[in-house]
Order: sequence, then structure tokens, then C-alpha cells
Amino acid sequence: MKIKISLFLFVLCLSPLSLATVGGPQQIEVLGYEVQDQKLYLLRHYLDGRGRLPQLYYYHFKSQKPNQLVQVHSLYIHPKTKKIDYDQHSKKFDQDIAQIKKRLTPVVPLAKQNFQLKRIRTDKSTAPAWHDSRQNVPKWTYLYRAQSGPYQTSIHQAVSYTPDLVLNQAYRIPQQDKLLVTVKYLGIPFETGYHIEDPVLLSR
Repeated sequence: MKIKISLFLFVLCLSPLSLATVGGPQQIEVLGYEVQDQKLYLLRHYLDGRGRLPQLYYYHFKSQKPNQLVQVHSLYIHPKTKKIDYDQHSKKFDQDIAQIKKRLTPVVPLAKQNFQLKRIRTDKSTAPAWHDSRQNVPKWTYLYRAQSGPYQTSIHQAVSYTPDLVLNQAYRIPQQDKLLVTVKYLGIPFETGYHIEDPVLLSR
């Protein structure tokens, strides 16, 4: 009987773990600019319960599509399986990122007040609630453009589950006539909702 009671209490103590959060926000870290190859490197951090490796991106200003964000895959190849694995140990990845950082020139922070976020179109609709697909939650789909003086972005889209769309970071890129901002919105409706941050490039 004592064994059964102990087992019951043990399971009861573990039960809060099953309710532990697994969601989380996504944040952009601007690593810096590589002068020789004319690449601007960024990391997207996934701050959730999964613990996956952050995603590395870059803009390649010497390419035919300098405003296109390129997703890097090569740093995520597992040495044994030879397949992309975002859940492997971070030691090798951290070493690779540290080597990249050595080649980079820091970007120059700018005041967010010098930028405007122009909402070109806003559509309000609904989406199934994460906890019950029979219920709906409000959803806002934005078409927007960021501007600062003669600089502006192309038109971008963001889907938010609260009516918020804000500029969060702003930088000048060394040796390039370009600026970078990040736009933040509540793009993950899971649990209590989590914010996403997207990089957006401005040109003349």
C-alpha cells in the first residue's frame, strides 16, 4: 500500500512538468558585416522549450538579389547522419559562429525614432485557437513598409494575433548605402502568444 501511495505522489509531483511551456519568442541578433564578401550576417534565436540551434542567415550584397535573405544550411549538417539537424549539441555550431564573427565589422545602431512603419493594408480575420480548433482567435494580416528619409523597404507581410506591429532594432550597414531594421509582432498564437522579430532591409 505504501508503495502505491508513494508512486501516486511521485506521478503527481511530475504532472506540472507535462504542463510546462514549450512555446517561446523568436529574436533577431545582427552579427555584423563581412567587408570582403559583402555579406550581412544575422541569427534568429528560438527561445522555446525545444532548445534548437539558432538559424543563421545572410544578405549577399554582391549577388543578383542583394535584398534577399539567404538561409544557411551547411552549419547544421550532423557529422554522423550527414543530414540537417537543428537539435544537435551546440558546441561545434558555437565554434563556427565564433569564427564567422572574427571576420565581421559591427553594424552601427540607429535611433528607432528616425524610422516610420507605414501600414499599407490591414486585414482582420480569425484563426483556429491553438487549444481548441472549434474556437477562433482574432488575426491581423499587415502589408507594411519601413521608411527613413530616402530609404525604404519593399512591401512586406506580417501576420499578428494582436494589433501590434513595431520597429524593434535599427542599424546602418558599414560601407553599404543600406539600413536594416527588425519588425516585431505577436506572430505565434500558441499558449499565451509569443513575439516574432523579422529583419527588413532598406535601400534608396
